[in-house]
Amino acid sequence: MGKNLFKTVAVSLFSVAVLLGGYSCSDDYPDDYLTEAQIRRMIEEALRQNNQELEPKFTKWEILPYTVLKEHWDWNPDAGRYQAIYDLPELTDFIYEEGAVLGYVFIGQQGVNEVQKLLPYVHTYNDADTPYTETISFDIQYKSEGVVQPTVAFFIQTSDLFGGDEYVEYLPDYNFRIVLVW
Repeated sequence: MGKNLFKTVAVSLFSVAVLLGGYSCSDDYPDDYLTEAQIRRMIEEALRQNNQELEPKFTKWEILPYTVLKEHWDWNPDAGRYQAIYDLPELTDFIYEEGAVLGYVFIGQQGVNEVQKLLPYVHTYNDADTPYTETISFDIQYKSEGVVQPTVAFFIQTSDLFGGDEYVEYLPDYNFRIVLVW
């Protein structure tokens, strides 16, 4: 038992001596290893480069409010609807071709019972002799007759196509929101 203990202690001491000797002969930062500062610098440079490459790919948007007063609605007898057309200079060719345009209308009184509805908004009324449906919608146009002239047009159309200039005074003012996403 004494010999086994002696062998175990001798092998252990020899192993410790080899490890200490090998460690003491090496430098702290050998050429084939990176320092912590070098690793941090590499990570920061990679993140900076990655962010520069991703910047144009991030989704961007712009929110544009429009208020259409009742006196701004024009009756279009050919289409059987009311319309109000506004310039939309924020609309670019890239947004028109590659992006998205969302439209919303606010129904109700602001701060009281207002709700935001995605366009087209369709509502059926049963308060007349014959029930009818009203559709509030919008269109965007980037070019008119080949000329860049971005516009947004808002529409109110009933299912019975009823309307006329003499009824404009009965239309409410509407607040719209156009969201450009690219």
